[in-house]
Amino acid sequence: MIRKIGTIALAALMLAACDVHKTNTAAEGYLSFDSFSLVSDDAIDLNLTKAITDAPGSYVIKIYDARGIEAGTYSYAEVQAAGFKVVLPAGDYTLEACSDPEGVPAAAFEKPVYGASAGFTITAGASTSAPELVCTLQQCKVTVGYEDKFLESVTGAGAATVEITSGHPLSYALDYKGGNPVASTSAGYFEVNNGDNTTMTVSFKGSIDGKVQKMTTRPISGIRKAQWRQITFVKKINEEGNAVFTVRIDGYIEDEELTNSLNVSFEEPIGEDPDAPKGDGGITLDFAPDCTMFTDLSAIRVPKTGTMDLRLVATVPGGVAKFTVEMASTNASFIEAVQAAGGTTLDLVHPSAESAIVFQIVPFPHGEELLGKTSIDFNLSAAQEPILAFGGTHSFTMKITDRDGCRNEIEVKMIVED
Repeated sequence: MIRKIGTIALAALMLAACDVHKTNTAAEGYLSFDSFSLVSDDAIDLNLTKAITDAPGSYVIKIYDARGIEAGTYSYAEVQAAGFKVVLPAGDYTLEACSDPEGVPAAAFEKPVYGASAGFTITAGASTSAPELVCTLQQCKVTVGYEDKFLESVTGAGAATVEITSGHPLSYALDYKGGNPVASTSAGYFEVNNGDNTTMTVSFKGSIDGKVQKMTTRPISGIRKAQWRQITFVKKINEEGNAVFTVRIDGYIEDEELTNSLNVSFEEPIGEDPDAPKGDGGITLDFAPDCTMFTDLSAIRVPKTGTMDLRLVATVPGGVAKFTVEMASTNASFIEAVQAAGGTTLDLVHPSAESAIVFQIVPFPHGEELLGKTSIDFNLSAAQEPILAFGGTHSFTMKITDRDGCRNEIEVKMIVED
């Protein structure tokens, strides 16, 4: 009997304790929105002049308790109603506002999301005014562009890819229409997923000078909210006179070339690209119709006397995008002279300054005016006198790429009898 009474008393004490706990946690206060203000700051980079506007009624207002559990969701239009207030248990809370009810996506085109948050405390039996919120861009904005020199090397479709959250890249298409590259002007918006340690990777894959090639950066640091990263692909000429491709990233916060963060290089494609253009595009090289001195491009015997008539016509229906000449010879002196003039590969569209020596021996047409041409006349008659100084067989392999990415290689051999 005593044990039973003790058990009943213990149960009564436990119930009493529970009632006290409920009374403490059930103490309530009020969150008042009478003087609440919600505005949106559209400026990218908070150091710029603010462009503050009233937030629309569609903005979503959420309340979270100290444990991160949602305690209420409302539209801004709702809380703007006169006398609107929320009854909440006493404690600490966070008030959040967001322009998108679904929150911030990992990555999306043309979908900026603005938001803000602030803490507040509810005191039992008291009214607390909701904190004012200024919503700013919650993502990093990224656009992609190309300098003209880079676009001149583009010979087919491609795309730039930007990724911040793994598995959620955005692809910025570089279309190729009628022999002309057309870049996407869309703005991508990316979630800043790791605070100050958030990084971004940029890559490009496309047809460059007739080859499908790829360039990729190391992770780029300093990615932040309310930031605009402007990515520009650039073609440069290095100290050796070779074309190199790099990425410049400008932002309103850091308006400079981020050379320390980049490691850009081209990689040869593995295997044949299924999207690569097929065929030679009708590219041909032949003697001019009224040039009857020779009949075989692979056996042009340079006359030692008289006047040589050597005129050729290159036909490129798709328009010239790249035109190079690979030179070889059985005469070591000829090769030495060519090497001194910048090497055995001659870029007719973008020739180096050293190439002027070669053009004095073999007067190939050259210069950026060749770009887009569908027919090019070669009058190599003046090559007769200088090339007679080099006995042997001299090979000139013409490598032509049109603006559709089609390619053809045609060898021309000039023979000088010893």
